[in-house]
Amino acid sequence: MLITTIALLAFILLLASIALRGVYEFGLSLGDNADEHMALFAPRPFALSTSQQRHPIYAIVLLVLGARLATWLLAWLLFIFRENQVVGFFDSLKTIWWRWDAVHYLNIAAHGYVTDAMPEKLNLVFYPLYPALVALIGLSGIPLFAASLIASLAAFCAATIVLYRLVERESQNPQLAWDCCKILVIFPFSFFFAMPYTESLFLLLTLLSFWYLRGGYWLLAGLFAALAGFTRNQGILLLIPFAVEILLRWRNGELNRPWRALLGLALVPLGLLAYLAINHVVTGNWLQFLIYQRQNWSQSFGFMPSNVANAFSNLLQGDLNLALGTWLPTVLCYFAAIALLLTCGRQLPLPYLAYSAVYLWVSYSPSWLLSGPRYLMSLFPLVIATGMLMQKNRYWHQAIELIMLFGLGFFLLMYIHYQVY
Repeated sequence: MLITTIALLAFILLLASIALRGVYEFGLSLGDNADEHMALFAPRPFALSTSQQRHPIYAIVLLVLGARLATWLLAWLLFIFRENQVVGFFDSLKTIWWRWDAVHYLNIAAHGYVTDAMPEKLNLVFYPLYPALVALIGLSGIPLFAASLIASLAAFCAATIVLYRLVERESQNPQLAWDCCKILVIFPFSFFFAMPYTESLFLLLTLLSFWYLRGGYWLLAGLFAALAGFTRNQGILLLIPFAVEILLRWRNGELNRPWRALLGLALVPLGLLAYLAINHVVTGNWLQFLIYQRQNWSQSFGFMPSNVANAFSNLLQGDLNLALGTWLPTVLCYFAAIALLLTCGRQLPLPYLAYSAVYLWVSYSPSWLLSGPRYLMSLFPLVIATGMLMQKNRYWHQAIELIMLFGLGFFLLMYIHYQVY
């Protein structure tokens, strides 16, 4: 009960800070000092290297691929240690990375939602865009597992590039943009970005939606939001920042051609509606996935603070390895996310904050909460807030990098031992 109350109060505090920010912005008459009021990010204390300034895309791709290769190599060594025998690197890839939800995504890519080997009741809860992309790559003759890795890595590279451009455009601070990219690729659960999971694709589509939304390209923003909603259930939450951005521009007299904005907003739910239509075609029930979630995964939409409290209770009472790999990061990431948003929220745009609040609530609402930290990887405003903390001074910069790297190694070890989901 105490943890439930604390978790609820922390979230209420976050909502209160966002509400006050909204009252301030909507009540503000923007004039000659608009730029001062709408300043977004902290000033730049460090300078990028010349190569990073000249070739940011080249540097970002090297950063992403280098980090993921290092992660694969470390996982391989940990796997050898666990198995107590030498296993070839390429032979180990499937064993290490083809597990949990990846099995279902690749099954959908190979056979669709209805198969003899794995009926729709085990597949239908997974959204279709990522396996469709894997199947499309597989048409070239590439094995589906390799196609899934290509799809995830390509989407992650593209997402990191868009993140860099978005932060650079919003803040005029290339060092902050670069630090955000580093945080993203060394986040303790970032190894999921190179697995047959939706994380990379969903992050890319979300960032593209924000990129066009903040630039006033309403139709493109709505299109990419719809595609995000065809990739994961959190995609529908992009309605929130979309609506906030429209209201802000209307309040400031900057909403040109409002019909385009409303049409873009109307596009956002189409991804979810398309997924519900698949449910109807396969089973005759638009919401059949909810039934399968309850039957096969014991999942329903619970009360978020109670879920955090349950994770804390499991942390104290359950198996030690599961506690360290699943329940501890679930609790820590929840409170760390709120602390980051409260600390840096005044410098983040209001659409980012509104999206973060609703995303955090929904992502921590599954009644059997196993993957909270993985869900939060795609909440990119947290990456930006962490990058802003790194800008304070070199000690913060180095400490955050060390914490992230240690966490990546530790939770990779827990993943190898089947304690991270």
